[in-house]
Amino acid sequence: MTGPSRVFILCPGGAVSGGPEALHQLCGALRARRVAAAMVYYPTGSPHDVPAPYRHYGVAVSPGVADDATSVVVIPEVATSLAWRFASARRAIWWLSVDNYFKWQHLNPGPSVLRPGTDIVHLCQSDYARDFLVRNGVEGGLMLTDFLTADVFQAGPAAGRLAAVAFNPKKAPQTMQRLIAAGVGRTWLPLEGLDKESLAELLRQVRVYVDFGPHPGRDRIPREAALCGAVVMTGRRGAAGFATDVPIPERFRLDETAPDFEVRALGLIDQLLRSEAAFLEASDQQADYRGWIGGNREAFMREVDGFVAAMRLTTDHPADQHETVVPAC
Repeated sequence: MTGPSRVFILCPGGAVSGGPEALHQLCGALRARRVAAAMVYYPTGSPHDVPAPYRHYGVAVSPGVADDATSVVVIPEVATSLAWRFASARRAIWWLSVDNYFKWQHLNPGPSVLRPGTDIVHLCQSDYARDFLVRNGVEGGLMLTDFLTADVFQAGPAAGRLAAVAFNPKKAPQTMQRLIAAGVGRTWLPLEGLDKESLAELLRQVRVYVDFGPHPGRDRIPREAALCGAVVMTGRRGAAGFATDVPIPERFRLDETAPDFEVRALGLIDQLLRSEAAFLEASDQQADYRGWIGGNREAFMREVDGFVAAMRLTTDHPADQHETVVPAC
């Protein structure tokens, strides 16, 4: 029996962040497998160009979704209400984030996509997402992660780094304010107002990157920091609590709710900032983590193959055909 022959991937128009990049990665990977895949930017009816950072994925663009049995439509978890607009196309929800599903739930009226008895396929960017689905009665979610492009995020020298801690000021601001207040005398560098190249350059210079905020999925900045050679420390919220999603040694994964959190966090930070030997040892202990990040692209491509097989997609479409093609560059 022949399966669907087209995949339409919904994406907020003009958005540049981790989720939209993953959506473009999927489109490019499917087209490389001769699947007729295209991005559909919403709200439809407005002109949207492929964001410049994602043009190299070689995606195609469609003005809308063909709602028939020949189609699969992939919907990000922030727009689940769109699933109910399609009567005939096969629907797949991609859980790029768990937390953002709840954040934007008020904009997604209608039945829950988690209700039993639907034919919706669930795709999981993280084991955190898969665990969430299982706890809500949804079994059989397909893993479909993402990867970092190996461009600017490359390691700098291990020796001679700044005795400084980089952090994302948008993540857990209250926790970080307490930690910084307790850590007077340490150098804290917020990652804000930086383009991609400047972010990578800063991460190549510091010894430590900390992220004690929520991890709604496999966050990118911790992986980018690790590739640039910083030692990564996280909390245990969201995906950071899953060793399969953030596979760092347990000594670098701290419980931010523990009474002695600040003491333990500053104690480890001080070891890494005051002793280059301690930093180099910690860097060696995260070598497997960096290797895992380097293997994310290959793992993603295997998962795409699994998605193609599970959806029984036809793979005989000429790579240069679809409504509007944006060539790879």
